[in-house]
Amino acid sequence: MEIKAKIPDPKSAFYQEEIETMPVEKLKALQLERLRKQVKNIYDNNPYFQKVYQDAGFKPEDLKSLDDISKIPFMEKSTVREGYPTKIVTGPVGDMREMHSTSGTTGKPVLIFASEHDIDLWADRNARELWMVGVRPGDIFLNSFGYGLPTGGFGFHYGAQRMGACPIPLSGGQSDRMVDILVDLPVKAFCATPSFALYVGQKAQEKGFDLAKDSTCSISLHGAEPWAWSTRMRIQELFGTMAFDEFGMTEFLGPGMTCECQARTDSTPQRMHAWADHLLAECINPDTGMPVADGEDGEMVWTNLVNTGTPLIRYRSRDLASLTWKPCPCGRTHPRMSPIKGRSDDAVSISGLIVFPSQVEEALARFPEMGANFRIIVETDPRGMDFFTLKVELKDRGYLSDENLVQGLKQKMKEAVKSVTDVNPKVVELIGPDELPRVTKGEGKTASARVEDRRKKE
Repeated sequence: MEIKAKIPDPKSAFYQEEIETMPVEKLKALQLERLRKQVKNIYDNNPYFQKVYQDAGFKPEDLKSLDDISKIPFMEKSTVREGYPTKIVTGPVGDMREMHSTSGTTGKPVLIFASEHDIDLWADRNARELWMVGVRPGDIFLNSFGYGLPTGGFGFHYGAQRMGACPIPLSGGQSDRMVDILVDLPVKAFCATPSFALYVGQKAQEKGFDLAKDSTCSISLHGAEPWAWSTRMRIQELFGTMAFDEFGMTEFLGPGMTCECQARTDSTPQRMHAWADHLLAECINPDTGMPVADGEDGEMVWTNLVNTGTPLIRYRSRDLASLTWKPCPCGRTHPRMSPIKGRSDDAVSISGLIVFPSQVEEALARFPEMGANFRIIVETDPRGMDFFTLKVELKDRGYLSDENLVQGLKQKMKEAVKSVTDVNPKVVELIGPDELPRVTKGEGKTASARVEDRRKKE
């Protein structure tokens, strides 16, 4: 049974209190009911995934308990991509009302179709999150996530409208306009990637504004890239907001999957609630595929329990995090996920510390001078200690003729990479565009494409 959303009293701590505080056993019973219904729907109406299940020897009637989810084969990204363009859609494409897409930078994109039913529930999830962090009916919400084929801006836009707030669809990249809106309008909350938020805060200072004093904004949501607690503190200082982490994947309609509540602290390992009535989250050992214990690190696996357009079951995200069902002080009973620590498919160990090329990429992406590629070169010094050199392509070869710019970039890039990986590159070497080997189809941004390991193998 779906509980229809109604805008509650603004004094309420919950948007959908009955769902958000549902007893865990009842919540898990609902998950099983919806999982069985969803799997049968896919098996009966999607020939592509029916064959995947048959090849794995799985039948919908095998699902007797939630533990039986282990009998369902994982959906790998390659499996989903092989369904391009519409084989993974369940139901007539003509019945869909919206389509979004992954970037496709490492192969065919994944096309995600949403029915009217899916968009309705997507709005509810995002409304829950906005309410949870303190947005209320009548508030102005400045949305600087992107509006386009990725799902970034749309989820929070629908959620804000659903719970009675007024979204401003600024989209990304308009820093000057964002400063003006924050200063000129009574904005209550905004969302942005952490790096863009920092850029806007610095831009405001250059224009002579102190947004912590010159803006009414008190709430900010940030996601789409890893960010340290120190970055959060800097954002809060710049904007005078309480900053929250949120996480979503385009394959599951992006924003609205998980978000922090107001009980989050630096000492809380798992801070983001995952909406268990719509999504079933697993945390597995990436090597064995077996579940890890509550609170232990592993790879997140996601199942969509409610969507009818493109419902993905046991989709391996390759994102490393941890998951717990332990009670949260906020009163919500839905499980909590930690911030994403990296990806299971591109980790490299350097002197015992794990470094993810995806983390390095996020650090370097803050620099407008950066080009299209970089490479981590790992070596061992005469003492037997590991170190790495970072080769970074620049967007314009002309930058290399400016010695002051080059030296400044090297130092800033070192600091940026150290801040997200806890490992300091020994050398940052800046090179011209297109000087590194191109990534071939299928390699993507994995370790094989971004890491050159020169250490002697035993």
